[in-house]
This record gives sequence, structure tokens and C-alpha cells, in this order.
Amino acid sequence: MAIPVLRSLTLKQAIHAVLAAFVIGLTITAAEFAWTASRERTMALAQVADAVALVEGPAASAAWLIDAELAGQVLQGMVRANAAWAEIRLGDGTLLARRERPARPASLLERAATTLLFIDRPVVTHDLTPPASAPKVADSPRIGTLIVGIDTGRAASGFLAYVSAALLAGTLRNLLIGLAMAAVFHRLLTRPLLQIGRAVARIDPEKPYGQPLAVPRGHADDELGFVIARFNHTLTLLEREHDELRRLATRCPLTGLANRALLLDRLDHAIELANRAREPDAGRLAVLYVDLDRFKRVNDSLGHGVGDLLLCRVAERLGASVRRCDTVGRLGGDEFLVVLERVADRDEAAMVAQRLLDGLSSLREVGEHRVHLTASIGIAVHPLPGNGESPDSIGLMRMADSAMQAAKTAGGDRFVFYTRDMTDRAETRLRLESGLREAVATRAFELVYQPKIEAASGRLTGFEALIRWRHEGAAISPADFIPVAEDTGLIIEIGRWVLEEACRTATRWALDHGPVPVAVNVSARQLADPGFARLVEQVLQRHGTPPHLLELEITETVIMKDVRHHLPTLNRLRALGVRIAIDDFGTGYSSLAYLRQLPVDVLKIDRSFVNDLPHAPDIASTVIALAQRLLLSTVAEGVETAEQRHWLAEAGCDCLQGYLISRPLAAEAAEAMVMTAFARNEALPLTA
Repeated sequence: MAIPVLRSLTLKQAIHAVLAAFVIGLTITAAEFAWTASRERTMALAQVADAVALVEGPAASAAWLIDAELAGQVLQGMVRANAAWAEIRLGDGTLLARRERPARPASLLERAATTLLFIDRPVVTHDLTPPASAPKVADSPRIGTLIVGIDTGRAASGFLAYVSAALLAGTLRNLLIGLAMAAVFHRLLTRPLLQIGRAVARIDPEKPYGQPLAVPRGHADDELGFVIARFNHTLTLLEREHDELRRLATRCPLTGLANRALLLDRLDHAIELANRAREPDAGRLAVLYVDLDRFKRVNDSLGHGVGDLLLCRVAERLGASVRRCDTVGRLGGDEFLVVLERVADRDEAAMVAQRLLDGLSSLREVGEHRVHLTASIGIAVHPLPGNGESPDSIGLMRMADSAMQAAKTAGGDRFVFYTRDMTDRAETRLRLESGLREAVATRAFELVYQPKIEAASGRLTGFEALIRWRHEGAAISPADFIPVAEDTGLIIEIGRWVLEEACRTATRWALDHGPVPVAVNVSARQLADPGFARLVEQVLQRHGTPPHLLELEITETVIMKDVRHHLPTLNRLRALGVRIAIDDFGTGYSSLAYLRQLPVDVLKIDRSFVNDLPHAPDIASTVIALAQRLLLSTVAEGVETAEQRHWLAEAGCDCLQGYLISRPLAAEAAEAMVMTAFARNEALPLTA
């Protein structure tokens, strides 16, 4: 960018240099004028004094003889010499003679110069004594006085001539000095600065050190050279910082792999290359979404330090399992993405995925700890087989993510290719989650109650409260929306509502008909909540529900997953008087040692074992025998045939539940069943 002349540093420093030269020059000239003025005054007085000395004899003779004519001649000579006026006075002060030079008009400058030179209008006064030829007197008295006035006009004219010449010469000198200074400054400072500015303007912001500033000639060891050296050093530091920021902006700080931003950029580039490829097979690319199985357990059991080290080892294995042209990146947590370019077909992508799984499974040690690592991999191929669609990078990542979720659902340690129905399922889940959130806000649920009867007598022993939800006019199975509620955390609100509703119903039935226990299912998130026992206590108090009318059913897997953590909560619930049942018993990994410590009242035999009756009774009979030895009640769920009911009753099972007894009933129908049972005295009497 060109700098306007009126704003340029060259003009500014030229003006300042000239002004400085003029100020200094005028100061010196003023001192010279003062000295010259003093000299002119002294010279004028000296000249008059010399003239007085020359005419002293004739003037004394004229005064001695009182000769006015002679005195006039003497004074006339003084006036012609350099005096403005002159006079001789006798000893008694009588004027003997006086002569004056005719005055000429003086200009303003001359009057000013006169005032400067002769402020006091000086005169020379000389006493006259008797001449040598006169008779001697005792004390040689003064016979007269010679008084001479200085011609100030002539002196002022000479001074003005000198001042004019000096001012003209000084002005020219000061101007030349100022311009010379400006030229020197321009060469030594302004021009190098302009060169530096142009060099700075040419610096590439992306590569600031690609063009370091050159030191102007002759300035290597002066201040400009120092400034340029420091600037180049700063450019070097900026280049390093720029590289570090670029690395941080595009790389995972823990593993050094590409981060999400760089992955998306590489994936966009790969998609563009694939779309421009002439041969479809040559232009395929595959996106592999890798998620470690059960990585949270490593963090929870071994600590985050070991978890971070494991992620770094995983990054090394993934990078070593692909080609240099492929990209491996970390999306966050334990999720990684691999972009394979120029993949021949699905088989090649599958081969790479299997190589990744094998590499991760061979990772046995992390630090001083042994681990068993597996992963779930989802694969999305571009373009999609069959239709040649071209989704963007985000779309491909979502497809691979959906396939990865399918691999994880299938048990992990495998890879799954993306299919279109995965997107449909994902969209369905999103709609389900949205509707579920709205249902939680509006309490758009209902409870149904499935009765439980005594196996031996058939008398009613209680109900299990089951949640139902209708969305967009259709009934949604709990098997579909409960997992979504668990994943999103909505199960906490849903569980609270179920608990409130079940306790309200149990209290109403007890007041209107008689005490009938109601069982409520408890999720893993609810049991893990430190405030769950307090919530149960508050709900019981709020509805006035006797604690023994509430039974909490918790699956075996949930309880045994972290017994030590759940045991305090279970003990607090038991202290309230609430009954606790282990649901789906036999399907998990129970430890008999823990089972003896747990405050459990009921074991529910899973329907999968009941379905095998009476042909494969081993597990069912074992559970019943175990419960009897531990003084626990047993409930068989999923009873659907008379043979199953007969076998269970004969085997000593306490209670039955299933479609053979009754399907889940609406609250009104369940209440009618309670009323009938108490009217016929068929309900088991319960004690608090």
C-alpha cells in the first residue's frame, strides 16, 4: 500500500529537521546579534573617544580664550567625523558653542536597531584643562567641558546591514542543513523502514518464516539490524507456534492420530477422488468405525492412566494395520475411525477390518496389567453397492456408526457392514426417543397388573405392575422403549412415576378391599442412584402404603454386577420393610456366597427355564431347592400350560405367574379381581 506524500515519514522528518535547524540557527544568530550589538556600541564610543582626544587641545584653547568661533570650528569637525552633535561649555556651565548634524528620517527598523544598540543615548564628556602655553596656576582648574553625542543612526544602519546579511546567510544555511539532515535520515532510516515494510507485506501468513526479512545494507550491526534480527526470531517462534496450533487443531493430543476435523477433511477429499474415478471399483473407499468393547471397565478398574495408555497402544496397532495412504483418527473416548482409500471391494474392507480385530485382540499387556481387548467395527462403503449413492462425509460416518452399533449389539468382537435398514432403525429410535421424552413430560403411560397366585391353592398372592405406552396410536413394547429409556436416563423419571402409581394403587386396594402386594421392576440406573432408598421411603410415606405391600424386582444381572455397591441400598430398603425379589434368576452369574448375604425375599424363576418344563426340569428344580434351603419364596414366571403348573406345584414352587393364570390386566380389571378374591376369601392373608 502506497503512503501519501503528505503523510509520509520522509516529509515529516524533513519538516522536523528543517525546523530543528532553524531553531538552532536562530538561537545561534540571536547570540551573534547580541554580541555584535555590544561590539557596535563599544566601537562607536571608542571612535568618539578617539576623536575627542584629537581635538582636546584646540577645544581647550577655545575654552581658555573663550573663542566661540574657534570652538565652532572644532565642534564642526567633530560633527563631520562621527558625532551627532557636540558642544563646549565653560567651567561655570555657560555654553560656548554647539554644532549638530541635520537629522534624517529613520525607518522603523532603524529606530528599533537604535533602541537595541543605544538604549541610554550615550554621550562622551571630556573635561578641558588650560593649554600648555597658558600661565601656570596652582591647582590647574577645569576651564570647560567638551560633550559629544554619538551618531546612533549611522551605527544602527551599519548594524541593520550586518543583520540583514546574517539573516539571509543563516536562513540559507539552516535550510541546507535541514535538508541535508532529512536526506541523511531518509537514507539511514526512512528508506530501510520502507524496505522492511514491503518485505513484511510479502510474508505469507500460512508460512511466516518462508521469507525472513533481509537486513538493509550497512545496518547489520546497528539498531535496525537488531530490530530485524529480533523480528526474524519472532517469526521463527510464530512458525513453531503455528505448527503446534495446526497440530493441536488437527491431531488428538493423547494418541497423535487425526482428530474429527482432520478426519472430515480427509474423508471429503477421499469422497471427491472416489466420485471422479472413472472405474467404480477403482474409486471405492471404506469407512471403518471402531469402538472398543467394555473399555469403561478398564478405566473403572485400572484407572484412567492405564486407560489412556491403552488408547495409545490401540492407536499404534490401528496405524500399523493399514496402508500409508489410509487415515486413522480418534473421534473421542474409545471410538476411532479408519478411512481406507482405493478399496477394490467389500472383501478387501472386510480383510482390513479382521486384521484390525486380530491386532487389537493380540494386545495382552498394558504397562504392568494384563487385558483382554476386543472391538466392534462398523463398515460403510462408498459408493453404496447397488444404487451408487454418494453421501457426504457426515453421512458415511453415521452409516459406519450404525453398523458399529449393530456389531456391538451382536456381542462385539466382530465387524458388520452397513445396510439401509440400519438407518431406518436409527431414525425409528430417534423418533421413539423424542416421543418418549414427550411421554415422560406428559405422563402418557399406564400400568397394567399381572396377577400371581399360590401354586398349591390358586389363591391370589399379588400383582406385578407392568408399564405400557401407546405412541402415535400404536402400542410400543416395553422391550423396545425401556432400553431407550435406560440409555437416555429417562428411566429415572419413568421409574419414579411407576413407583408412585403402584403405591397409590396398592394403598387404595388395601383400604377398599384388602392388602395385596404389588411388585415393581427396578432398573440398573435406579438401583445405582444413592438416593433411591430415600425415594422409596418418601413415596411410601406420601401414599401411606404399608412397606410389605411393595415388592421390588431386580434382575439377577443388575444386582450381581456390583454387589458391594448395591448392598447398602438393598439393606436400607429391607430395613424399610420392603420385599426384594431377584428377577430372571438363573440367567446371570450369581455367586452363592453373595446370595446368602443379600437381603432377598423372593427368587423368580426365568421363563426360559419354565418353558423347558416338564421335559428339562434340572435348572428349575435346582432353583426351587436352593430357595427352600435359603428360606426364600419362589415365583415361576411365564407359566403357560397346565403341565408346567402341575410340575411346579409338585416341585414346591410357591407362586405362579403367566398367561395360563392371566394376562396383564388394566387397573380396573385387576381391582375387580382383588375384590372377587377377598369376597371369596381367596386372597392370602398378609401381615405387616
